[in-house]
Amino acid sequence: MDKKIFKNLIKLFIGILVIAAIWWIVSCQCVNLKVLTPAALRDYIQGFGKLAPIIYILAYSLNTISVLPPIAGLSLAAGLAFGSLWGAIYLMIAALIGTSCTFFISRFFGRGFVERLLKGRFKNLDDLLKRRGFITVLFFRVVPLVPYEVLNYAGGLSKMRFRDYFFASFLGLIPGVIIASFFGGSLGEVRGLQDLFSLKFILASLALVLIIAVPFLYQYIKNRFKL
Repeated sequence: MDKKIFKNLIKLFIGILVIAAIWWIVSCQCVNLKVLTPAALRDYIQGFGKLAPIIYILAYSLNTISVLPPIAGLSLAAGLAFGSLWGAIYLMIAALIGTSCTFFISRFFGRGFVERLLKGRFKNLDDLLKRRGFITVLFFRVVPLVPYEVLNYAGGLSKMRFRDYFFASFLGLIPGVIIASFFGGSLGEVRGLQDLFSLKFILASLALVLIIAVPFLYQYIKNRFKL
């Protein structure tokens, strides 16, 4: 038998086993699925009481500085834990604190430290930031072709003013913050499969897919029209 066909059969067999296992777990009620819902996670975060927003902002800021995942998951957690409105506010505060800290860390410790951290990637970004700092940061916040954390540290390496970096980041983060919080807030209302088909959740999901697709759409338009 051909090795490729054999591997595909193995994958198919494993897939069937996984589906069968999930069906068995659900049908026999061996696991309390209610504790695995997004609403349960929301209740856990809210369990910190009045400290919950502070803990969230601190966790997000530290995660931004560390250049480690899961920054996307923490973004969605804002709306999930605090609702669409307050989630957006807390997420924006956390994002601005985190991006500002990385800017000053980069500027204080200098090029050597940050270049080792970024491993020499995105060298062309440095030149763009020197020439057109505000527009460059604003563009890459809206169209995230450059990783979020890389742009944070690269800003401090450049000669751009912190004021330009801060306001460009603020304006550029607004669309992502609103959509992430809206989706997280909708996710927090999911208590069963039927909630996945609610109009609010469908709209939130479409908005999230759209913002994720922005870099790909930009590249397609750029290549299509040779911009």
